[in-house]
Amino acid sequence: MLVQEMSDGGMGSLYFPTCRGSERHLGGTLLEAEFVDRDGILVSAIVNLDNSGDLLELDIWKVNFSKLLAFPRAEDVRIKARTSPGG
Repeated sequence: MLVQEMSDGGMGSLYFPTCRGSERHLGGTLLEAEFVDRDGILVSAIVNLDNSGDLLELDIWKVNFSKLLAFPRAEDVRIKARTSPGG
């Protein structure tokens, strides 16, 4: 899968491009999670779907707007909410 870094001030957000020619819009949220960066700052991570139910972006937001220092290990991520695609 191809990904593109998003312009977010270095917080680590990723965009999932598609080959489809149709215009994409935010369709919903698949997953919400959080983790603590190496500097102790809380980070929110949200996986968003497009209006066709395909991956749109991994939106990462560090609560103090600083750059992400490191992506977390899987065991360091706390899942807050999961949503079934299409529902």
